[in-house]
Amino acid sequence: MPHNMTVTIEDDLWEEMKKNNQVRWSAVMRDGAREKLKALKAFDELVHKNKLSDEEIREFAVSLGKKVTGRK
Repeated sequence: MPHNMTVTIEDDLWEEMKKNNQVRWSAVMRDGAREKLKALKAFDELVHKNKLSDEEIREFAVSLGKKVTGRK
């Protein structure tokens, strides 16, 4: 059963999104949520298989987040 969700978008982002009204933004948000959940699942599996320190886990999470989002 589908569920609705409200997302708050900053003005500058909203203006850019409106310029591309052919894009199904709800699908983009849904796909982004799926990708994030896949990354979290992979992280959980890795953490449970390895004996990492809290600091190693934090560093890995930051690194994984950057890779998933494309940030540097």
